[in-house]
Amino acid sequence: MTSTPSEGPDVPDGASEAYPTPDPGLQLIAEGVTELVGFGAAVINIRRGDEFEIVAAYGDETGHTVDGEMTVAQMLGTRFPVSVVTDLLDMSVDWGDIKFVPHEKNTIGAAEGYWVPDTDEDIMKDPQDWHQLDELLAPFYDEHGELVGVLSIDRPTNGRRPGRRQQRILNRFARQARRAVLLTLQREYLEERANNLLEAQNFLREANSQLGLTGVLEATHEAMSRGLDADGLYVQADDGEGGSVAYVSPGLGWKVTEANIAIGQAYQSSRRWNEGQHAIVNREVLDQMLLNGDTTLRRKLAKIGIEFLDAVNADSLLVVPIGVETTALGHLVLVRGAGRPRWTDAEGRLAMEFGRDFGRIVLTSNAYTQERDLAQRLATADKVHSRLIESVAQELHNPLTALTTGIDAIRHEDRGSPTWFQQVGNLISRSDQLVAMVDDLLLFSRFSDPSSRPTLTYVDLVPLLREIHEQRTYESDKRGIEVSLDVPDHSVQVLGDRSEIKAAVLRLVDNALVYTHRGGHVRLYIVESASEAAISVTDNGVGIPAAEQSQVLTEFYRGSSQAIGGRKGVGLGLSIVDRVAHRHDGRVTLRSETGTGTRVSLVLPLANDLISVD
Repeated sequence: MTSTPSEGPDVPDGASEAYPTPDPGLQLIAEGVTELVGFGAAVINIRRGDEFEIVAAYGDETGHTVDGEMTVAQMLGTRFPVSVVTDLLDMSVDWGDIKFVPHEKNTIGAAEGYWVPDTDEDIMKDPQDWHQLDELLAPFYDEHGELVGVLSIDRPTNGRRPGRRQQRILNRFARQARRAVLLTLQREYLEERANNLLEAQNFLREANSQLGLTGVLEATHEAMSRGLDADGLYVQADDGEGGSVAYVSPGLGWKVTEANIAIGQAYQSSRRWNEGQHAIVNREVLDQMLLNGDTTLRRKLAKIGIEFLDAVNADSLLVVPIGVETTALGHLVLVRGAGRPRWTDAEGRLAMEFGRDFGRIVLTSNAYTQERDLAQRLATADKVHSRLIESVAQELHNPLTALTTGIDAIRHEDRGSPTWFQQVGNLISRSDQLVAMVDDLLLFSRFSDPSSRPTLTYVDLVPLLREIHEQRTYESDKRGIEVSLDVPDHSVQVLGDRSEIKAAVLRLVDNALVYTHRGGHVRLYIVESASEAAISVTDNGVGIPAAEQSQVLTEFYRGSSQAIGGRKGVGLGLSIVDRVAHRHDGRVTLRSETGTGTRVSLVLPLANDLISVD
């Protein structure tokens, strides 16, 4: 077995021995291997970066290392390099999920931190006798094929190498141990994610006290760098007025110039946001691009990247797009200095979550820069608008109150307890509800602004609807509602803003899911005419009363129908769809019967028809 005693728990002189608390589930598996299968020692290790940590250990055996004697229990909490396990696996014989390392091949000795059980037997009487350098390993890989854990078994009680029957039992234990290790890692990730959400909540509070994005970044860049384990950061984001804000952590040595904007173009923030991708940029990759780039542009971009690395004294960058819903708002570049660990994909995936949170903060900060104008418009609004604002404030007040109460409650719970995780789940649910409301308000404001114009491009509705259908599959499955897609095999093109059309159709689908019973059906499809394409969403849900159908496109109107699959919004979903239709010279049609279902269609002019008119 592998162990590094020098990194184990320190026990003061004269004090009773105390060891870290093992993981209960993994400890049970280690006990089962020893007690039920018949072994003297079993330990389970979980990977921590470039090392393995022993998180469960069971057995009465005593062994020795270069530093002296050590019991199995004393191995708990110790660490050793991942390379020790990979070297042992290279020496092993494949027994399925279990790998056997015979002593004849084992070249790792006690001098390298290897734990060897004590034994009085110097000579094996039979080739099948267990040797003190024999070992059994069960490596655990995640869904990406990365080695994340290992079960190590030693010292069979019968003194013999396992036969076929014992091998089958060991393989079953190995599979159980793998599932338990992956669940443990997932639990640790969820706990880390919950901590990030609480940190984001504190960050949002600080952001609310500022008047602009630059002020927010100046106040919080240290907390952001510390939370993401970065040596510094560079942010480039939309300022809400058609321009861009660029910010560099103090001391990085990078001047904000027009070249900074080129970095955003180099790593294509919009594309990466839409595809949900981060980018890890290492110096070796850029050097290779500079030497062998197949285009002048790629070589130029590589040169910019190398200049950035040189200026901030770094070897590795993590580029994370930031945005909200379908809108990319910029990018965040996280820096690690020379000699620091390189960024990993796992860290990139975690930072992507932060990019989503940060995108909302960008919008919030930009909104504050226009606060005085908004206050003036609100001051001159008539009583009807005042009542509408009061209604929105009330809708936002409820989830905010629940969020505040939940945060207060979680402070009094033991971190990692079932109640703690339940409270975190409630916080996430309330946050999502609040974010959905704010997203609707922001979109409605943008689409209602006469100075705002859609960015017109040729949009193929067929792949767009396939993308929307795929994005809502998880939600529909969770609610037990079938969502079918019916699109033609050929292209159906309109001239419009893809992000706006997507936002409108998403709200049609979400509305249908909210007002449809479990076991119901929602259909998303396209109907073409000579000059128009209708994107239709039908459901067999509760329907809309006839007296209310003329009002459902009115902003902030919430009908009397009961929401089944979730909470009602602030009454802006269909209003947003209607405004998108008008911004694209289209229209919205609706047909509904109470208790039967609803069909809503977004009708847009076909691009071919528009071209022929021109």
